[in-house]
Amino acid sequence: MIRHITQNELVLLAYNELPPKEHSELLDVVINDETLAKKYAEIKQQMDILDTLKYQPNPTSVQIVLEESCSSSSLEMI
Repeated sequence: MIRHITQNELVLLAYNELPPKEHSELLDVVINDETLAKKYAEIKQQMDILDTLKYQPNPTSVQIVLEESCSSSSLEMI
């Protein structure tokens, strides 16, 4: 049976979020289809790039959270 593989399924495959049987079946399909293999490789490459990025919250956001936590602590005493 031929079925359309979605980008979402490729992402789930890349993150190992599929049940084992479905994972191996989908991986077999991807390996044997040049177009899907290229798309899957792009997703894996993008995952590698995202893993190298460093990020931190905006200082203003941190300040707001700290202020809110200080103001709510007095309410917790009631």
